Parts: sequence; structure tokens; C-alpha cells
Amino acid sequence: MRFEVNGQMFFVNFVAEEGRWFCYAPTETGLQKIPVSIDASPFEAYTVEVDEQAKEVVN
Repeated sequence: MRFEVNGQMFFVNFVAEEGRWFCYAPTETGLQKIPVSIDASPFEAYTVEVDEQAKEVVN
């Protein structure tokens, strides 16, 4: 997932080898790797119904 905060671009990726999520921010010399903290219980699987007619772009 890519997103922007205060003009700074970020993306989030799961690193299977480490078993956790990281947020990455591009810098002038490469990428800054920021670990994502989880304060809640592990993720639970659930389904979400998608309405193809109601899709919208979120910037």
C-alpha cells in the first residue's frame, strides 16, 4: 500500500522472512525501513463484500 503524509511518500510491505510489516520511506540515499508496531491481538480473517459499482479512489 502506498500513501502520502505531508508531502512524503510511504509504502507498507509485509516481510515474510521477519514475520512482520514495515513502512518504507524513500530518502536521498535509499529507503528508510520503519517497523510497524501492533498493540492489538493478531489479525483475524474476515470477508468484506465489495460493491463494484461504488468503488472510489482515495488520495
